[in-house]
Amino acid sequence: MTMALPATHRLGELSWTQVKELAEQDPIILLPIGAVEQHGPHLPIHEDSIVAEWVADKLAKQNGCYVAPALNYGHSGTFRGYSGNLSLSQATLRNVTYEIIEALVQSGFRRVIIIDNNGGNVGPVTGAGLDARRDFGVLIGHLYPWQLGYALMRDVYDDPARAYGHGAEPEHSAMLAMFPEQVQGDLAVAGGLESPSGWTPTSYTEAAIPGYDVRGTVFWDFSEVSSTGCTGDVSLGSAKTGEIWIERVIGFCSAYIREYDRNTSAQ
Repeated sequence: MTMALPATHRLGELSWTQVKELAEQDPIILLPIGAVEQHGPHLPIHEDSIVAEWVADKLAKQNGCYVAPALNYGHSGTFRGYSGNLSLSQATLRNVTYEIIEALVQSGFRRVIIIDNNGGNVGPVTGAGLDARRDFGVLIGHLYPWQLGYALMRDVYDDPARAYGHGAEPEHSAMLAMFPEQVQGDLAVAGGLESPSGWTPTSYTEAAIPGYDVRGTVFWDFSEVSSTGCTGDVSLGSAKTGEIWIERVIGFCSAYIREYDRNTSAQ
């Protein structure tokens, strides 16, 4: 007997029999994966996770997808020098992601898009997705909201190179639009990079090399070159700019989902 599924886009709110029936309809499952790491003195350490799930929920409602329970821990190896960094190893994250995909496949789902919102996760998640393709024949999609924001928001700022940064733009504005109650603006401080040991750091793992435009790679902990955890201009954050982030990032992700759906639907 066919049961009427409840009006929810969250997989975790269904019973096992409802999940079995849903799988027979071949829906797209969105799997949010975040991280717990520092984002400066003014933003919460679970920012990557709550934004991943927020984006997944928004996309599911707009595109008829279902959201699997989130994996809120990720790999944040470069931020271990800051308190509150609850990081999985790359191997652990790769294995957990792979096993979640495996479990979804065993439950009958064949179409999965990972909503991955942390740069440190990309390598392990990519490995899990490629291995799932090899082992199960499923084609895993991947969306990285923060990275998409950097790519889609450049025209909003007079100088993106100065505005952009960890804890600054455009993530600061996006948080003001999505979770204003969790932004402690009075604690925001200017970001910057400096090295007591003499390097001229330019990013998480890069330094200027005198006489060359090409940067050199150095695997320090970010806390060694940033006392606040911030880079970029934290003063530019605004909920209005955050609404632009939502419109553009959700718009791209929805277009991606439509293309994924078109190319993965059963013929």
